[in-house]
Amino acid sequence: MNDTDQEAVVRNNLAAEDPLVVAHDRDVQWDDEADVVVVGFGGAGASAALEAHECGADVLVIERFKGGGSTAFSGGVYYAGGTQFQRDAGYEDTAKDMFDYLYLERKDAVSEDTLLRFCEQSAENTNWLVKHGVGFEGSLYTGKISYPPEGKHLYFSGNEKVPAFSAKARPAPRGHRTLGKGLTGYAFFGALKNSVMRSTIRVQNHSRAVRLVVDDSGAVIGVETLEITRLKDQKKHQKLYAIVVPTNSFNSANANQAIKESLAFERQVGVRKLIRVYGGLILATGGFSYNADMLRKHMPSLADRTDAMMRLGSMGCSGDGIRLGVSVGGAVRGLDRSYLGRQIAPPAALLQGLIVNRQGKRFINEDAYSGVVGEAIRQQPNGDAWMIIDKQLYRAMLMQCLPSGDGGFKNFKLPTLLNLFFGGTKRDPTLGGLASKIGVDPVGLKNSVASMHHEIEHGEPDPLGKNSDYRKLLGAGPYWALNTSISNRFAFFAFFTLGGLQLDEQSGSVLGDNGAVIKGLYAAGRAAIGIPSDIYLSGLSLADCVFSGRRAGRSAAVIGLSARE
Repeated sequence: MNDTDQEAVVRNNLAAEDPLVVAHDRDVQWDDEADVVVVGFGGAGASAALEAHECGADVLVIERFKGGGSTAFSGGVYYAGGTQFQRDAGYEDTAKDMFDYLYLERKDAVSEDTLLRFCEQSAENTNWLVKHGVGFEGSLYTGKISYPPEGKHLYFSGNEKVPAFSAKARPAPRGHRTLGKGLTGYAFFGALKNSVMRSTIRVQNHSRAVRLVVDDSGAVIGVETLEITRLKDQKKHQKLYAIVVPTNSFNSANANQAIKESLAFERQVGVRKLIRVYGGLILATGGFSYNADMLRKHMPSLADRTDAMMRLGSMGCSGDGIRLGVSVGGAVRGLDRSYLGRQIAPPAALLQGLIVNRQGKRFINEDAYSGVVGEAIRQQPNGDAWMIIDKQLYRAMLMQCLPSGDGGFKNFKLPTLLNLFFGGTKRDPTLGGLASKIGVDPVGLKNSVASMHHEIEHGEPDPLGKNSDYRKLLGAGPYWALNTSISNRFAFFAFFTLGGLQLDEQSGSVLGDNGAVIKGLYAAGRAAIGIPSDIYLSGLSLADCVFSGRRAGRSAAVIGLSARE
């Protein structure tokens, strides 16, 4: 397939309603107007709306449901450096230290200058969140974990302590978990929502943006929405939304049916309205984790396995913003990129095991960040992998999975137990016998274990970069193999999309295929290419929502205020 054909596939797949083209705004009977219109009311949309409002703009938020999106469902982890909360924990982190680390992780999602601005603005953005009621504090968790236990709100949320990174960039705990119980994305969004509601920002709920309005120069001057106006219909609409629970990997059939019903219901009862925008329209609608057509086109190897994964997001992660941007010539990039996370710890005992593929070979350091582990598994033949542990680790794992009051049982320990008992775990007195039971090359497995033992006994570093704290000799049998293959629904892989609309990195404006700015159109969060679009670490998404949201809100407000003069 040549480049032209590939572009045609993308455009056909992202087809939205054709824009309404008008010669002049006087040619339209507008139902509402605002300096800045924000489409989507999650972390990015709330940040954009608040920033535009603080700049003095009249702001209207268009939200398909009642707000929150993937932010409200998230763990509420915010990635930041140089904060007071780090200092409270005894760490003097700097923007340069943060940049040095993220530079090692990044690929080409954003430019070096933009990454540096992100790091330099990090502490101020954290203070801005605190001003709007988001709670953080410096209670530190120092171990390797995917999410800190109750009572701990600061931790190493990426690969900062992995030797390959810590040797080149001074590590610091930058994962700031929002105060609250459990997964605290609800608290992060709730604070921003409350701040919006206390302001003069208007929020139009149960309203879906269905097409953009452009003038004959191609500038975006408005948006057409499909609004559900009756209270009883709004309640039914929100009830359908609530069926999509991202942490429930056994709910896929119900979720897919609810998505279809919601789309049909919106078309059935929605009332079309035209909204004039004077400064800029900001697309902050999230990614496309719940758009089956887009997943099949851009991630075919994963699209057929969504039933076995937790798609982290909401029903609103339907690709609407991306499709609207493309409808007016917006360029897209990285639609084949995703976060595919396989958390190992807790329980911490599993970090001392070894993950192997069908050849019996290790292919990833087991203490790597969950997204790195998941992506590495994805690259193996058929996405198959197993965690090999001995009797001592097995017992330690069981003890660590017992409820302990740290708040992590339901979200992290219970899934490990479910996988242990229902995910196809195998046990055998010998490594060779275990390999045969799971379809792994026995010679390859024995060689992997022998190599690991030799390296540990001779004080040699792990060739894959594993931290020495988690390296252990396997003892005598029996041995267990925990199924960590993508096709195993009890492995509980987490998934969401990372690609989106291409932006001018100074303003947040959407770029066309020719690289020129599409006047009047901006994007933020997962609807666009941002800091985490090539490599994701816990907390980067919320941090990018604030960074990119405030950038777009500020840019659109300046234009809107100028137009009003």
